[in-house]
Amino acid sequence: MSRKTAGNWVDRGESPNPTLRRVLAHFFERFDPADEPWLEEHALNLIGMVGADASEIQIAAYLRGVVRETGLPAREPLGARETAISLWHIAKTALVRDLAERQRRGDPAVDEQTPASLSHWLKERLLSPEELEALENEEG
Repeated sequence: MSRKTAGNWVDRGESPNPTLRRVLAHFFERFDPADEPWLEEHALNLIGMVGADASEIQIAAYLRGVVRETGLPAREPLGARETAISLWHIAKTALVRDLAERQRRGDPAVDEQTPASLSHWLKERLLSPEELEALENEEG
């Protein structure tokens, strides 16, 4: 299914992260090479969200939340919904391709992207390790 000489990242079997980072860079207007780790963090969050069955509406809400938190971009209108649709499709394409590859090879169809529930996944990303441990101790 993956061809190394194919003209696009999907057919070459490459990670969707560079494409997600490019879309995020345009949306947030963050083009400095120093922004790459920040963009990668959000690309990974989006892959996880889509893997956990988030909709493009939830992706748009995520983008708007980052805008509120960072104040960027300052332009109007934001275009969060349109960007979210693009991001969702990029992430979903990669996840479906990877699932098809596993099934073609006869591997178990286990979704390796989201072994935990969405709420646990979000807690891991929003809380410090100490806060997560304290919360898990409270929950029993």
